[in-house]
Amino acid sequence: MSSTWISRGNALLTFVGSVLAAMAIATTCTDYIHRSDPKVACSFVGTEGLQKEFGHDRAHVVLNLTADLRSEFSWNTKQIFVYVNFEFKTRKNARNQMVMWSAILEDKEHAYIHLPALRAQYPYALTDQGFNLRGREFDVTVAWNVMPRVGVLYTRKRTFPGIGRLPEAYLQPTLGRVQLPGSTEMADVPAAAHDMEPHYYTA
Repeated sequence: MSSTWISRGNALLTFVGSVLAAMAIATTCTDYIHRSDPKVACSFVGTEGLQKEFGHDRAHVVLNLTADLRSEFSWNTKQIFVYVNFEFKTRKNARNQMVMWSAILEDKEHAYIHLPALRAQYPYALTDQGFNLRGREFDVTVAWNVMPRVGVLYTRKRTFPGIGRLPEAYLQPTLGRVQLPGSTEMADVPAAAHDMEPHYYTA
């Protein structure tokens, strides 16, 4: 009698497991049907400072970032991790890549990002292993990891090559005031706390 119930229990568990596996596979397949159209724009606002410190240069740049990632969300999307890389080349290192800002988007309603005065989130994000940042051209890459509820994580990105160039001379950092690209002229930019921290606008 007991062996009969054990057999029935095993059969039931096998059936439930098979159904769940089939549902997981079907859910994953829907990601290949889903079509997204992310839109990302980024521009260089100016340099807020360029310092010579002990053993290295450190830059303070301000970017204008707009990213509409709402179309990346499907019913299988758990969250999106988005980040901004600051990239440049030197004779010592062919590739220098640093994360200057990142955020987690947990739903479609908060996947429209507008940061008109995006600064580095981390104190020493934009540094060089030496004194090579003066006059250095740099790229910016906006990348995002789409994390599904079921299935494989994938990454997409947009690169803005040669988006800006740092000043030829060191510049004392002044919060809220930048040296404009390709010029020695200075201009004011927002310096409020919400302009320096991750924030989102919903359209």
